[in-house]
Amino acid sequence: MWLDPAFLLALTALALAMFALLVAWSMWRVSQRKLEAMSRLMRELTRSRDSYRKELEELQAGSIGMGKKLTELAAILGRLSEQQQELALKDPQSKLYSRAARMVQLGADIEEIMAECEMPRAEAELMLSLHKIKD
Repeated sequence: MWLDPAFLLALTALALAMFALLVAWSMWRVSQRKLEAMSRLMRELTRSRDSYRKELEELQAGSIGMGKKLTELAAILGRLSEQQQELALKDPQSKLYSRAARMVQLGADIEEIMAECEMPRAEAELMLSLHKIKD
């Protein structure tokens, strides 16, 4: 009976079937572990994406707020510039001081400033001193 070729063939077929089942089960376990690892990775990536999305939304809100603030500041700067021009037109003395400051920048001496701008010596000296402080 043990040496019967049909019995040996059946026993070999059974052993091969068991081996095939063992290999299939092993491959299934490996694929299950990979699937679980991929699921964990997917959840982690989703959390990261949500976190980055939230940060991006916060940055966008900050940028919008900053843009509004810059627009307000530009408007204020425009009004101040207009007021400064109005004051310069109303005050003829400021034209003389602007001219004197320009002359100082170009290297004029006290005598030239006094003569061209009809300015007393003390004011001309002050203009020269202020220019030296700026440099």
